[in-house]
Amino acid sequence: MIVAAPNWFTDEYLGIEVEQYIGLGVLAVIATVAHFALLRAISIVVRRRYAGADLTFWEGERRLLNRGILLLTVGITVLVGFPTLDFDPDIENIVNQATSLIAAVAIIMVAYRAIDIGVDVLARRASETETMLDDSLVPLLRTTMRLFVTAIGILFVLQNLNVNVSSLVAGLGLGGLAIALAAQDTVRNVLAGATIFADKPFEVGDWVVVDGVEGTVETVGFRSTRVRTFYNSLVSVPNGNLMNAGIDNMGQRRWRRYKTTLGVGYHTTADQMQAFVEGIRAIIRANPGMRQDYYIVEFHGFGATSLDVLLYCFMDASDWNEELRTRHVLNLDIMRLAESLQVEFAFPTQTLHIAAMPDQPQHLPQVPDRAQLREVVNSFGPGGESGQRVDQPITAGHESVLESPYAQADEDG
Repeated sequence: MIVAAPNWFTDEYLGIEVEQYIGLGVLAVIATVAHFALLRAISIVVRRRYAGADLTFWEGERRLLNRGILLLTVGITVLVGFPTLDFDPDIENIVNQATSLIAAVAIIMVAYRAIDIGVDVLARRASETETMLDDSLVPLLRTTMRLFVTAIGILFVLQNLNVNVSSLVAGLGLGGLAIALAAQDTVRNVLAGATIFADKPFEVGDWVVVDGVEGTVETVGFRSTRVRTFYNSLVSVPNGNLMNAGIDNMGQRRWRRYKTTLGVGYHTTADQMQAFVEGIRAIIRANPGMRQDYYIVEFHGFGATSLDVLLYCFMDASDWNEELRTRHVLNLDIMRLAESLQVEFAFPTQTLHIAAMPDQPQHLPQVPDRAQLREVVNSFGPGGESGQRVDQPITAGHESVLESPYAQADEDG
């Protein structure tokens, strides 16, 4: 037995029957229930799989889907249920097109949120790694995927609006070829950016010298890399230039070199010089910030105004500030050593010697005869006792080196 609908179901208000109003209300209820049911199902899955900090993270990511899922459920519900309400075909056509557009926008929104969720997961994992380059790759990945989804979404919307997508894509292909020919440098920079992300010649935060620019890498993009100079200016270097010019990554140095020449006065004695050199070596061995297995401290040469000591060493420092601090401590210790040994650092000087004053005889040093000169030369030669010949450190067990070789010769004589 079929129960007939009341007569007032067919009454019209504003050109729409009462049963059609009821049908629209039912569609609204279905869309609302479907929306909340879907969100509830996702929430249950998240709560069962995660807990603690992970649960908080995924609850926040789930909330990103609310608006997209709402539009999607409304679009699908209207698209499926509206034809059953027996509206005028012209109205149905308009509603179908509008609903298709809403559904397409909803799909794009959901895709955007899905990209955001995936990128947030990658960013969370990237923050746990030591390298900073993957942290820069995450935002670029978000932008690239969004552009791709936007392009696909626009084509989908145009197709639903009965636009000939095939001819449009063909036209875009020819236009893209023209743009590619006109933008070769941009393509080259993008390919170089992909190479940088693959090879990782530097990371965000590294001190680099490249293409005439020196500073700290701040961001790495597909087209260019931004370097913060030590003058606090920001320089954008095209990635193509980076790969062609070569990259000097100062931030990846294990050791930081320190090379200088210490000039001491010409009145410094040989034993003072030897003690000064060995004292610097001891300072390096005692400093935990210095490289212990390789350093050079030697009496290097006779300068125009000083006796020159070469200091060539390396510091174990993670950044420039730590390098300067280690060098600061080393230099202070060298100054204290010089004060303790009464060694004076030289500065450019000129000494004027006057052979004799007017009306006074000139006093010249007495020159030894040939036999005495021969004895001095032989004392520094093979079998002699004056020359040191090999390094004899002024350390425990070698106290005799502190004595003058001439004083020893006098005692023997």
